[in-house]
Amino acid sequence: MKILKFLISPVFMGMLFVIFAASMAAATFIENDYGSSAAYNFVYDTRWFELILLLLAVNLTGQLIAYKLYRKQKLTVALFHLAFLLILAGAAITRYTGREGTIHIREGKEQDKYYSSDSYIGYKLMDASGEVIDEGSSKYYMSMKSAGKFSRKIRAGEADYEIVLARIAVNAAEVIDKNLSGKGAIISFMAADSLTRQNYILREGESVTTGELRVGFCSPDPSDVSITYDSSSFYLTSTRSFLREGMMAGESVSFAEGESSPFEQMNIFRINNISIVPQQLERKGDTRIISADMETRETGENAIMFNILAGGRPAGEIILWDKHNQPFSSGSAVVDGNTIEVSFGSREITLPFSLYLNDFILDRYPGSNSPSGYKSDIVLYDRNAGVEKPFSIFMNNILKYKGYRFYQSSYDEDELGTILSVNHDPAGMFVTYSGYGVLILFILLSLLNRKSVFHTVHAGFWTSAIRRKTAAAVLLFAVAGTVNAWSQKLVPDRKMAGEFGNVLVQDQKGRTEPLSTLSYDILRKVTRKNKFRGMTPMQVFLGVYLDFDHWREEQIIKVSSRNLQKFIGISGSYASFSDLIDLQTGNYKLAETVGDAYLKPAGSRTKTDKELIRVDERVNIIYMIYRGGFTRIFPLHDGTTNWGSPEEALKTAMNRDDSVFVENVIPVLSDALRSGNASIVKQISNSVKEYQKRFTAYELPPQSKIKAESLYYRMMIFERLFPFYLAIGVLLLAGLIAMVMKGKKSVLLFTRILGWILFAGFLLHTLGLGLRWYISGHSPMSNGYESMIFISWVTLLAGFVFSRRSSFVLPATAVLSGLTLLVAHLSFMDPEITNLVPVLQSYWLTLHVSVITSSYGFLGLGAILAIIVMILLSLSGKTNLERISSTIDELTVINYKSLTIGLYMLTIGTFLGAVWANESWGRYWGWDPKETWSLITIIIYSFVIHSRMIPGMKDIYTFNLLSLFAISSVLMTYFGVNYYLTGLHSYAGGDPVPVPFFVYVAIAVLVSLAVMGWVKYRKWERK
Repeated sequence: MKILKFLISPVFMGMLFVIFAASMAAATFIENDYGSSAAYNFVYDTRWFELILLLLAVNLTGQLIAYKLYRKQKLTVALFHLAFLLILAGAAITRYTGREGTIHIREGKEQDKYYSSDSYIGYKLMDASGEVIDEGSSKYYMSMKSAGKFSRKIRAGEADYEIVLARIAVNAAEVIDKNLSGKGAIISFMAADSLTRQNYILREGESVTTGELRVGFCSPDPSDVSITYDSSSFYLTSTRSFLREGMMAGESVSFAEGESSPFEQMNIFRINNISIVPQQLERKGDTRIISADMETRETGENAIMFNILAGGRPAGEIILWDKHNQPFSSGSAVVDGNTIEVSFGSREITLPFSLYLNDFILDRYPGSNSPSGYKSDIVLYDRNAGVEKPFSIFMNNILKYKGYRFYQSSYDEDELGTILSVNHDPAGMFVTYSGYGVLILFILLSLLNRKSVFHTVHAGFWTSAIRRKTAAAVLLFAVAGTVNAWSQKLVPDRKMAGEFGNVLVQDQKGRTEPLSTLSYDILRKVTRKNKFRGMTPMQVFLGVYLDFDHWREEQIIKVSSRNLQKFIGISGSYASFSDLIDLQTGNYKLAETVGDAYLKPAGSRTKTDKELIRVDERVNIIYMIYRGGFTRIFPLHDGTTNWGSPEEALKTAMNRDDSVFVENVIPVLSDALRSGNASIVKQISNSVKEYQKRFTAYELPPQSKIKAESLYYRMMIFERLFPFYLAIGVLLLAGLIAMVMKGKKSVLLFTRILGWILFAGFLLHTLGLGLRWYISGHSPMSNGYESMIFISWVTLLAGFVFSRRSSFVLPATAVLSGLTLLVAHLSFMDPEITNLVPVLQSYWLTLHVSVITSSYGFLGLGAILAIIVMILLSLSGKTNLERISSTIDELTVINYKSLTIGLYMLTIGTFLGAVWANESWGRYWGWDPKETWSLITIIIYSFVIHSRMIPGMKDIYTFNLLSLFAISSVLMTYFGVNYYLTGLHSYAGGDPVPVPFFVYVAIAVLVSLAVMGWVKYRKWERK
């Protein structure tokens, strides 16, 4: 009975929460270092992980019964427990009965088989006659840590065999190992044509076909190219004439058909359009398998090596080449006359119907190769049921039939075939979705029920050593700005530059936008600023484009590294184009060093290497402006949707009038800007706009959207708001702290005024989000920058929601919103407006991201309130203890409610993300690091919310301490996953963003603050 009570106790629940969260967190780091298969092998697909989930289900069920939560008064809490039980049950059904995979169909072909997503190791034992003696297979997640973790014993009569997974080589390559006791002569060479190149290894007597040539090494079969050897050298003979070129001296020698040439390294043999380069030539040698460096060579295949034991002794080896583009691989070995076959990969599963692909259609963004969408026009045939059903499958438009769901996943490179995801899990999906529905119902009832904990929570829920004894808090910040003067250079008039900035341009990614938008993105990349010496981005852009002779002397290129500054020979942090490149000689100071930096693996690059690459990009941007690479303002008459620069447009102009117009636009514009003729600039701008309307091959953005985009970039709303929020928040906090310390209870007039000013900033923030949404055509939550500005908005919204309950809430959220916007404008965040990739074009995504990022605002508010509580505890003394105590009680109740709302929204947002994933690619939970850390955050905040029920954690200090450091899970979910781990949600592309120094400072400050608060709390507790 004691064991049962413990199993259903809050203490055991807390233990399970901690173990569950820790194991999932460990799995994400295992996945980052060793791949997703390793994470499944060691965590997700283990029995002990299933046991944790089972014990959680037992705990929830036990609490449901023991605390009689099924009674009417506690119905909402019962729904919460029931929801998670349903979700766990749905997960179990999916795990054990669900199936998923991919189906590949070419145009004009019919397919009724698909390959499973899970991989299996299979074995088959056959006797000399081919009769199968034993066979079997088991699901297996292969990773670089799998060696020695798999073995199977099989028996044939009196003979005992064992198959052992001995070694795995990731990104494997076969190389020659010189060995005097080897099997014989062996060579390797590289063959290349204009499009591809391939490495080959040939043993004596073997041959291979490359392109149109048959290459043989002492082969008895007829060959176009024959390679032979004797005691002194290797030779090449061909049935066609060929050319031998030396790599070092550059000399070339011609050979006629049938002539022989020494086949030596450091030479290229050109036969027809094929180049053959000898790599290694050995008279005695063997091959071995290595893991090639991913940075220098990506082979696209892994080698899986199995040892075959007979009676416990080595009897053979089977090597499987697991290629990324093949569903499975197999190999065999003959031992004692018996054949042992081993396979690894997906299972082939037959559908009860078939799919025929009529057509695959890929749409692209204008002027770009980026896909805007793709779809498969298929016909479903179920001949047993007499069904013939045409259907178009595209992103977020699913074919459903007999419990199967088909999703558009990918396509062939030649765009003549489609790859569809297949899912069959009707029972699991129904139960899981039911759980989601019950959970949302619980949350709504909890918020509406006046008797729920959310509404009845009060300070008495926690013990307090300082109650009837306490009051207030503080932060300090400073905001400054500088204005630079402008030297004498050709600078277009601000208004005239702005007028031409309204002309549309097609950027490098295919987005059609005002030239002013492109100039803003360019200036920010080159200078790391939004203005340069008081000039607008359009003034700088046109200055560089039209007056490069002067502007190349201007120090405009940002160089952050001091080592690089010394190397270039500049005294400050900006270099001019001429500091780096001499246009007359073509000498580029960074040519050699930047080449070395690019050759280094990303993980081996120093800070100077990374800055070299960034500076090189900035130099190239300036050069592209000068060459007109960014002035793609004219639609090309070449049958595409591409736009081009004036020089490119001249080549495709339809008639002489168009040629004259295109040829003279830029010279006339230059003269008008130099002379200050605003009317001519306006006339040119209008003429270019008319030209674009007449000849563009797609619909242009409406004028209202163009004006909105220009307004958005002129206002710089978010960049101006973060110092505003910080300043107002600090002033309000300072005023409120002064009031509490002096014992004043009335709200001063100045705090009301600052509150209304803050509300005006909030309205401006809302306007900025609305403008960005309208301009981009999608909700502003598609990348790191957009989600940060949205989180900042929701954080301030949370402040206004709770502002009536405590005066401290609004300034706290103002400071947090300001800091969030500050982070959004750090160097690793890109504010550029971009097109959406097809998978993100879903209303489920909009719901998922908006709800889940909104939760961060409420959870962040909880952390800020906890900081204020720690500060108040640190400032507490005998004279102010009573005022501080009442303030802490007030803030703790608000903190609890804020965390509750945040947890509700995080939970709903996470499960909406699961629905989006299921509707987009057929899997509602795949243990991607992002969704895993979202679940970890849910578990952590569930622990915080329920901590008051655990003995030893019922005091007010512990709750605030937990709510303060629980925010680290949110930060890991957002920044850690997006920038440091691999996965579907990763923004960093493999090279982690360095952890800013202020993060370590912030951690040290918060830990110190928590310790100071604990010391004071213990002091009052002892008294």
